[in-house]
Amino acid sequence: MAAGVQCVPSAGVVRRRTALAMALGWAAGLATAQDIAGVTDSEIVIGQSCQLSGPLAALTSEVRQGASLYFDHVNASGGVRGRKIRVVAIDDAYDPTKAAENTRKLIDEYKVIALFQYAGTPPSLAALPIAEERGVPLIAPFTGTDGLRQAGSRYVFNIKAGYAAELDATVKQLASVGITHIAAVYLNNPFGTGGLASVKTSVQAHKVGLVAQAPLEVDGSKMAEAVATVAKTSPQAIIVISAGKPSVDFVDAYLAAGHRSAFYMLSVISNAQLVKALGERARGIVVSQVVPSPWNQSMPVSREFQVLAKAKGITEYTFSQMEGFISAKFLVEALLRAGTKPTRAALVQAMESMKNVSLGGYPVELSATQHSSGKFVDLLMMGRDGKFTK
Repeated sequence: MAAGVQCVPSAGVVRRRTALAMALGWAAGLATAQDIAGVTDSEIVIGQSCQLSGPLAALTSEVRQGASLYFDHVNASGGVRGRKIRVVAIDDAYDPTKAAENTRKLIDEYKVIALFQYAGTPPSLAALPIAEERGVPLIAPFTGTDGLRQAGSRYVFNIKAGYAAELDATVKQLASVGITHIAAVYLNNPFGTGGLASVKTSVQAHKVGLVAQAPLEVDGSKMAEAVATVAKTSPQAIIVISAGKPSVDFVDAYLAAGHRSAFYMLSVISNAQLVKALGERARGIVVSQVVPSPWNQSMPVSREFQVLAKAKGITEYTFSQMEGFISAKFLVEALLRAGTKPTRAALVQAMESMKNVSLGGYPVELSATQHSSGKFVDLLMMGRDGKFTK
């Protein structure tokens, strides 16, 4: 059986030779202490700290599913220069302290060559100083925070537009259709507060009034207070700077209380999750997107995703899956460029060499001085049957 994704409970026994198998039956095995930077003659070990439990687990599952589609395809085709890719995923439950512990474990015990698609802003920011200190690439984190897009970050590589670009596109669109007063609710952590700061900058630039702002707790507590704070100002639109369950729960609570507004969300919300939780009430919600549509028939990377998803029996597509898929494709391309005996340093140089690369029509533009690529932002509205429209 081809190597694939291994999930390790954060409090589990990580030294066991075989971990719990995931739904698709991926095989597991541990890198030995003699292996250098997660590379043996037969495999390449990648590390990931993500949400296998907690309120964001469903969203993370979609991203990981998309990445696994591509990794499984590569492994079934012989791997990267004969080496199979194995992703060791450890649950952090969206807790930055656990994410930091996981990062050290992945580097010290699993000897990973890279950290891949860490999920969420707080966990990714917790991993950042460790990755920089230890010289381990942190690749394609599933977050758009500006904190991972600072000049001088030697080991962080992003391939999509950040939250600031998404939020500015949203506010610009609102201003263009005559919306003059809006509200913002934000997750009460660095992800949300950073997004709120971006909104404040954008409303000034586009001359839109921010009439209310309210925090959302990750555990869903104080939801009634957030709804009341926003509702009393009767905003024409509400920007939801959140991800996963808290985002959906706010919309649900706001509508259930008898209030109405237009809702705008970031790319880290799942279209499938919205429809499942809200049904027809999801219609009209606008979501910014930073990767091509998984239903696109004209872009090669989207068609490739569709073929591989169909082969796995996946019929419900999401943008989160697509982001995972493209990120995996990017990592594989970088590993191929890293040579016959890839190291962490060679992987960094390989990504910096990707100055004008097309991943099936999705552009990547990186260099030694530019570690963040991606300018694409699109705003799509949820229509009938959970389908997006322009």
